[in-house]
Amino acid sequence: MCCVLNSTFFFQSGTRRIVSFFFILWSCAGISLFLHTLLLKHHIQQQRLGEISTALSSYIEHNNSSGKSRFSLRNSIPKEIDFIRIVHAEQQLLITGNNSMAFHGLVDLDPLSNGAWIDLLQPQNSGNWLLISQKLPHGGVAQAGTNDQSTGLAIYKQAVIVSSLMFLLLALPCLCLAFLFAYLIKAPLQSLEITVRNALEENSLLIQQKEPENKDLTPIFNLLEETFSQNRQLIAEMQSSLDNVAHDLRTPMTRLRAVAEYALQSDKEEPALYRSALSDCLEESERVLSMLKIMMSVAEAEAGTMRLELQELDIMETLEDVVGLYQYVAEEEQITVVLEKGKGSFPVLADKTRISQVWANLLDNAIKYGHESGNIRINVATNEHFAIIRFYDDGMGISKTEIDRIWERLYRGDRSRTKQGLGLGLNYVKAVVEAHGGQIMVTSKIKKGSCFEVRLPLISSTLTRKLEITQ
Repeated sequence: MCCVLNSTFFFQSGTRRIVSFFFILWSCAGISLFLHTLLLKHHIQQQRLGEISTALSSYIEHNNSSGKSRFSLRNSIPKEIDFIRIVHAEQQLLITGNNSMAFHGLVDLDPLSNGAWIDLLQPQNSGNWLLISQKLPHGGVAQAGTNDQSTGLAIYKQAVIVSSLMFLLLALPCLCLAFLFAYLIKAPLQSLEITVRNALEENSLLIQQKEPENKDLTPIFNLLEETFSQNRQLIAEMQSSLDNVAHDLRTPMTRLRAVAEYALQSDKEEPALYRSALSDCLEESERVLSMLKIMMSVAEAEAGTMRLELQELDIMETLEDVVGLYQYVAEEEQITVVLEKGKGSFPVLADKTRISQVWANLLDNAIKYGHESGNIRINVATNEHFAIIRFYDDGMGISKTEIDRIWERLYRGDRSRTKQGLGLGLNYVKAVVEAHGGQIMVTSKIKKGSCFEVRLPLISSTLTRKLEITQ
């Protein structure tokens, strides 16, 4: 029997756990007794067959001591044997010392039959007889048999009865051990539960103020401490993020409401006024919907459910389109945007809309956080497997403490809080790039600028990976 214990077994209800332990222990005891009985049976059978074989060999030797070809019957059969059957060609001789034996059917018995505790008439069935066969020196076969019912078979049956009684009697010790095991498992968990509850009630920063008495619980306490710390940090970040969301959503919602109220309170019957108010309301609602849409897209990407409409694209063409769209914005900020066109094409398999949003976010950030009369340079290159797109700017830069957190959802650095936005841009960019099987990284120096590098698999590399997966 094979018992597989997983973690859910140890967290069952008390009664179920005790019952489970009891049946496992009792089953193990039963299996042990069963195996012991089988080994005893094999030992008894081999011992009894060995005794009969020795007795038959001795009888054959004594009756053939003259070396003649004919078999002599001067000696009586050994007391260990009930009958001896001599078979030579078509002739058979049956010798017995047990007058009460019924020999009907022995004539048809295979002279080479051997076995322990079989039926003489049907050797394939179990019975009381032991059979052993030996070839005679001058041809023929000697077959000996004895009824083992009152000797070895009786010992085996007595052992079966004792094993059965022991199996029943072991139920009580197994039940006691089950209660003991259940207690030993539950005791440290109860201690852990009390410690965690006290820490929660006291709002303590540490679950365990000192080293736990049970050293086996130390890894669990360490994991709980780490989990508590992460939860506190997550709650703090969520609170900060919610504050940012509320602040950034409040502005368009307040303006939308103000425009609507102004239009409703106006006594002038001027269609142009109401048309302008409706246009402003649509603009502000579109901004809110855009924020929510980005948040949903990020959630889809992180969950691995983002839908991509993949097609063959030339990276340079998508970059030219985005640079053209932002040219006017860059000119307003007196920032020069230069797209360095490489030689040849850079084919990738990508979603055109999503990838264009990536370029737009990176370019928008470079313009937003650049300084007046600054420069932005976009460079495209390739290596063996990837198209490499780099966005260089000479803006405010990112500090070392913030550079690893800029990819987090709703995170905004201290120097970026004066700029409008939700802090979703880079998080969305990273999600989209990774959904395409690419990578994004950044290097930056304070007041000297930043470089965002995006790597997207080239079509040849993408197809090669797909072939390797399908093969």
